[in-house]
Amino acid sequence: MGVQPPNFSWVLPGRLAGLALPRLPAHYQFLLDRGVRHLVSLTERGPPHSDTCPGLTLHRLRIPDFCPPAPEQIDRFVRIVDEANARGEAVGVHCALGFGRTGTMLACYLVKERGLAAGDAIAELRRLRPGSIETYEQEKAVFQFYQRTK
Repeated sequence: MGVQPPNFSWVLPGRLAGLALPRLPAHYQFLLDRGVRHLVSLTERGPPHSDTCPGLTLHRLRIPDFCPPAPEQIDRFVRIVDEANARGEAVGVHCALGFGRTGTMLACYLVKERGLAAGDAIAELRRLRPGSIETYEQEKAVFQFYQRTK
């Protein structure tokens, strides 16, 4: 039986979720039980026990804590979500606590998927996941992504 990982919530139900670092094999089982087949890991060290769950593909995009993702990391994240969703598979994304780096990626995906302006995407994400996007640099990364994709 899966155990809900810390700070887990859907941003696009059945398609894209954010969470904090999964620490237990049961956390991966929880994700699998909900159709999550891809876990995008934004921490510099990989999540513990990720090898306990062969049904879950781990994608590593290493971003130092409190730093914004690089543009190419955001683009790769968007591609991973698009390709997984096209196959009917959901994606989970995590950093350490699920707020800063995770929130930045999730807001960028809302810009891309919903056509939201950067500020609106950040506000919507903070409504869904209070505390998300912790630094000015992370906010700026969402605005820069929006500028690049217009």
